[in-house]
Amino acid sequence: MKNLKTKQIVLLITFTVILIFLCINIAPVWGVVTKIFSVLSPVIYGLIIAYILNTPFCFFYDKCFKKMGMKNPKLLGLRKALALLCSYVVVFGIIAFLIVILVPQISNSATMLSNNLPTYAEKVKAFLDSTVNFVKERFGYNLYDEKTYENLVNMITGSNSTDFLKNILSTLFPSVLSTAKNVTVSVYNWIIGIIFSIYMLIEKDRLLRQSRQVISAYIPTKANKRIFKFCTVCNTKCGKFIIGKIIDSLIIGVICFIGLTIFKFDYAIIISVVVAVTNLIPFFGPIIGAIPCAFLLLIVNPIECLWFIVFIIVLQQIDGNIIGPKILGDSVGISGFWIMFSVILGGGLFGLPGMLLGVPIFAVIYTLVEEGVIIKSRQKRIASAKIKANADTEIEVIAENVTIEIENNEDKIEINDENKNESKNKNKN
Repeated sequence: MKNLKTKQIVLLITFTVILIFLCINIAPVWGVVTKIFSVLSPVIYGLIIAYILNTPFCFFYDKCFKKMGMKNPKLLGLRKALALLCSYVVVFGIIAFLIVILVPQISNSATMLSNNLPTYAEKVKAFLDSTVNFVKERFGYNLYDEKTYENLVNMITGSNSTDFLKNILSTLFPSVLSTAKNVTVSVYNWIIGIIFSIYMLIEKDRLLRQSRQVISAYIPTKANKRIFKFCTVCNTKCGKFIIGKIIDSLIIGVICFIGLTIFKFDYAIIISVVVAVTNLIPFFGPIIGAIPCAFLLLIVNPIECLWFIVFIIVLQQIDGNIIGPKILGDSVGISGFWIMFSVILGGGLFGLPGMLLGVPIFAVIYTLVEEGVIIKSRQKRIASAKIKANADTEIEVIAENVTIEIENNEDKIEINDENKNESKNKNKN
């Protein structure tokens, strides 16, 4: 018992020292972590691709090619290869089909938008002129005054207009080069990630078995159960949510395109793509996607913008009450407050990836904490019941002892009374 307490104290002190060291040196430690993730990004991309493709892979392996290899074990390798090939052909075929369909439409819409920009600019200028005239007539303040313009620029940017334009030009060219470099590196990482995902799906069973063996060999048995439980919850919450959200967003994008086409909205394909992509973000996704689309339609036709807002509200109600629950079910298991909290926290810490993955990660933490609270509460109830039972047993034992003592005392009194009576009779005789 003393050795166990000593080990716990040593572990607590070690953990505290490491935590203090990390807090003091947070910047270099975070730089090292970022560097490691940057180097391992192809592996991470491959893991993500393999995890997403694992669902169609299991479908083809367990359903379509189920009988292959049952009589001849040598065909199991061919069964796995066919399931893998079908998974990649179907998924990447759908992506290629969408690209072939969407890219020309998006290109035509973008060309139409660029051609109509002068008209839209005239509309915006007319709106600004009417606003300026209203402010000048109502408040006597000329917004087109050069001094007022310079004051506004200085108030917003902290410098005059000339310096502000110079700063924009000086930062624009390096940012373009940096963006081109990042895009090239990202494409390279995704290509390597696809290759990694193929090996991961082929070696999936072996990798899982080796991981279990390593965990069982080097980690105590009690911690093993917690690690396996954590992995199970992550697979249940994150996997179902991510795949379900992708399917839900595709359905919403298709319905949005059909609806906008039927009602003859402008730029239906661009708006549908934006709505489908931003719908991946829980809670705030529909708002984020609707704002730029509504602004675009506002420039084209304010009445069309108003009807678009009504259409998006109806579409999101259908998604939130019918389509979403059918696909996602109760895969998240947290309330709307915690969904909003996790999206805000994830977006603030990690940007767009944090907004996308904040909900399933928080759902995992929430589930584990909830189960821990239930277990601890149950243990406390059992402990209190045992204490109460022991107390009742002790009371019964004490009561029995008191009864026995009383009975013994009564026997002694009776014996003493008999002895006294005998002695009195002897004296009389």
